[in-house]
Amino acid sequence: MELVLSKASVKFLEKLSPKETEKLQERLAVLLQSLEAEGIIPFNELDIKSLKGEWKGFFRMRVGKVRVVFTIDLEVDALQVYDIDFRGNIYKALLLGSTAIRLSVTQKITPPKSHPEAAHR
Repeated sequence: MELVLSKASVKFLEKLSPKETEKLQERLAVLLQSLEAEGIIPFNELDIKSLKGEWKGFFRMRVGKVRVVFTIDLEVDALQVYDIDFRGNIYKALLLGSTAIRLSVTQKITPPKSHPEAAHR
């Protein structure tokens, strides 16, 4: 299964600290592995919930104060992440049809050099 991140998701990940980015990447990797190996969504293990109303068909995964909104497209065998943002901002707008970037599970997202924590590594 392929992981597809929206452009907005990648921008958000680039702004996070390396530690927070790594935590999100680990959670997404566990989700992908569970979907591939067992064909199930580990709702309790990863604090995932089905969304309702206009968000029907989407799921949200909680990672601390950050929320990941995603859907699973079985036709193209992909986990599509539509947005990643902090809890207060994530539900304000859903960007359907946004530009997507395909990543492998092992590909790391590194913060820009101007990020304050990147200088302390």
